[in-house]
Amino acid sequence: MRSSFSMLRLVLLVVALENFFFAYRFFFTPQTIGAIYKMPVLSGTEEYLTMAIGAFLAVFGLGAILPLLKPLKYGAIILMLLLMHFLVFLVDVIVLSRSLMDWKILAPEMVYFLIVSTALVRWYPLREKTKREDVEKKKGVERIEGAEVTEGADVH
Repeated sequence: MRSSFSMLRLVLLVVALENFFFAYRFFFTPQTIGAIYKMPVLSGTEEYLTMAIGAFLAVFGLGAILPLLKPLKYGAIILMLLLMHFLVFLVDVIVLSRSLMDWKILAPEMVYFLIVSTALVRWYPLREKTKREDVEKKKGVERIEGAEVTEGADVH
């Protein structure tokens, strides 16, 4: 259990750093995005949308920091990060299927998104059974709507 939390924290750290790096690129230097994806110079509207994507990436980067501290408490944020990475991978697949961009440009980020999505699923934090639940199971105690009932007892 300890090593899976360590691996999850490593993946979340990579996700946070990647999101902050690209948030900076999208938000503060939107014109470089055109160079990265080999697109023409961005218009004013496209720069605005690129900066909006940068803002979203910054939020996702901040979201990746919270589960670093308490993975079990922030499982919903980990699911959100998983969905974000998988959906961006899906967008890349759609862009490739429509031949909107060259596969050589999108392949590295597709590999990244697929690896991170898989890692987040693999090391998603699950609560282990507590010792009390194990002891109760051995003793034959069942929980029914907040009441304890032992085997063989009459329940009315």
